[in-house]
Amino acid sequence: MTLKLYNTLTNQKEKFEPLEEGAIKIYSCGQTIYEDMHVGNAKTYSAWDILNRYLTWKGYDVFHVMNITDVGHLTDDADQGEDKVEKAAKEKRLEPRELVTEQVRKWYREMDELNMKRHNINPRATGHMIEMIEAVKDMIENGYAYEKNGSVYFDVKKFDKDHDYPKLGGRTIEDLETGAGGRVSEEELEEKRSPLDFALWIKADPNHIMKWPSPWSLGYPGWHLECSVMGVNYLGKEFDIHTGGVDHIFPHHPNERAQDMAMEDMSEEPVKFWLHSEHITVEGEKMSKSEGNFYTVSELLEEFDPEVIRTFFASIHYRSQSDFSFEALEEASKKLDRFYTTLRKIEESEGGDKTGLEEDIDWIEEDFRKAMDDDLNTPLAMSKLLEFSSRINKKLDSESSVLEKAKETLKELAGVLGLKLEEGEETLEGADEYIELLLEIRKTLREKEDYENADRIRDELRELGIEVEDSEEGSRWHIMD
Repeated sequence: MTLKLYNTLTNQKEKFEPLEEGAIKIYSCGQTIYEDMHVGNAKTYSAWDILNRYLTWKGYDVFHVMNITDVGHLTDDADQGEDKVEKAAKEKRLEPRELVTEQVRKWYREMDELNMKRHNINPRATGHMIEMIEAVKDMIENGYAYEKNGSVYFDVKKFDKDHDYPKLGGRTIEDLETGAGGRVSEEELEEKRSPLDFALWIKADPNHIMKWPSPWSLGYPGWHLECSVMGVNYLGKEFDIHTGGVDHIFPHHPNERAQDMAMEDMSEEPVKFWLHSEHITVEGEKMSKSEGNFYTVSELLEEFDPEVIRTFFASIHYRSQSDFSFEALEEASKKLDRFYTTLRKIEESEGGDKTGLEEDIDWIEEDFRKAMDDDLNTPLAMSKLLEFSSRINKKLDSESSVLEKAKETLKELAGVLGLKLEEGEETLEGADEYIELLLEIRKTLREKEDYENADRIRDELRELGIEVEDSEEGSRWHIMD
């Protein structure tokens, strides 16, 4: 079985083979740290966490870098507007570094709560100013950049003649030129040779707080430059996988690719595979603060167990535009409860001599791998695990050693999807107490021969995925398969 990934550079699924046998280098575009991580950010980071976990599970030595952008990302996502970190700091009456420190701490804490593996390195843009200035010098020397009035711009048309600038994303230079002027101010057009050119170094105005000395001006780096320099600095001029969101397909990643090739004056592609995660919608609408449907991770963690959130992320494909809702999280909670119910049943089982579970273990390992090898098809992998859980439930009188192997297999494969499945954990805080209270009320109703209301409680519990079993000893409940 061969791993295939959808490569945005070629717009097709391709067989993945690492540049170096047994080792894989990944760069992921991370958080611009001016605001809290939202559910869309977390969905994307979850996808790359699963990529890391799966490649590690397959036996590769994975080196994963995710940057933290703490300067240079302007409010128009290009070369105009305020720095997002500065703007947010002013609004909160904080120094920019103070805001960044607070936000980075919070980001790490929430990533840990969501069971995201710590990356090997989380470099910050402000820690690589010397390398960025040297990279700009190299691009000027190689003929792909020019200075004007203290700012430095990348010459897109010059690069396009040599290396097909919009190759990543499947566009043409003619498409990009149409309407490009409308996105560039008259002031910029006076400085740039072409509306397509983008800033590598920006001369700071007197009121700009974060600025550094350079051969051209007191200024700051362009947003696109940061990722190029940090990627090359930690992974080399060629590496295996670069990941990000679909909003990076243009212009951020084509600009990164151009810079990578220009600073090294190379003809080979610097990155073998470019992977992009689709956006998330909220009840069918684009997530937006102005629409009131914007959810941060911290808000979700107040109401939902982090493992429920990870179950939701693992149930959707990274390239599918997925819809977020509280109902979807409740559905994810039911899936997770099914896994925990199976683990509890295994612990309660005294075993037996039933056969067939060994074949089910072989089956799930093969089918899970097939699903994941097909461009990380996590929804299919999740459905296979749920089926495996049901198969275990039907063979709880198997030999104890086989049941133990089934349990470890379930936990291991779920772990690839980012789930902990820690035995003894409950996915819904207070759920047991709530259900036991309903059963006590139902018991009282049955004693009073009010069977109509007793049955209504049983039916409502069934709608929540809870099956009630009555016996002479009393009533017991379990989560339905």
